[in-house]
Amino acid sequence: MSSLYQQSAEVTQSSGSFLASAPVELLTVKGYDDFLAKQKRLNVDVATVMSEDKSCAYVMKGSEVVATVGGGALEHLLSMM
Repeated sequence: MSSLYQQSAEVTQSSGSFLASAPVELLTVKGYDDFLAKQKRLNVDVATVMSEDKSCAYVMKGSEVVATVGGGALEHLLSMM
């Protein structure tokens, strides 16, 4: 399987820096679990925070949003509350 888009290490345009810093969108339970497992392997301390209205959740690294959680992954988190 080939990737549809690959960002080279030499991208210096503003769009390249945006793509590198944009939060990941996690929509499936597997995607959410895989993302958290990768953060753990990299020794990155993250926490999942639910929005007040429970319409979405965020994976936070300190005060930085590194991922948003929606779809089936959000439903799974809500069912665990």
